[in-house]
Amino acid sequence: MVSLPNSPVSVAKALRLRKALKGEVAELGRRAEGCVSWQDGKDKDFDFATVNGQRKEKIQSLVRLEAALARANVNATLSWQGRDISLAEAIRTLAELKSEVTFVGSLQLQRGPQKVATGEYDPNHRPVFATVQWTAAYTEPERVALLAELRGQCEALNEALEEANHRTMVDLA
Repeated sequence: MVSLPNSPVSVAKALRLRKALKGEVAELGRRAEGCVSWQDGKDKDFDFATVNGQRKEKIQSLVRLEAALARANVNATLSWQGRDISLAEAIRTLAELKSEVTFVGSLQLQRGPQKVATGEYDPNHRPVFATVQWTAAYTEPERVALLAELRGQCEALNEALEEANHRTMVDLA
């Protein structure tokens, strides 16, 4: 069972504690669901009040830990693209960079001529096609280069965040 230390820990350690606490809350929740009702005359594996009380205590520890992490993420900074930004801004920026990678990667680049149905039919009831010319905002090589640049930014920011997470302390007291 995870318990929060009374002394400061690094953000990296606090993140591991958060993951462990979330796992314990989920496990205690499953256990509580399994012992909330039982057949009369049969022994129950766990006492619901005890398990649910443990679950609530873990939730309170998790809330305390997440609040401490939020304070640390707002107050600590790292250098990014020539300026100091909070860890909170860096985390959000990284999420947006990852979303941009997904967005750019999923764009449908259509270029050149393509036959498309016009919705009309000829006298023999066959669909009529017209040739349309497509132009894309990017060429495929330009998209590949942009994706490489965005992924490089993601990697650099992720590395900067990891370094900051190891040097930034979270006060859990």
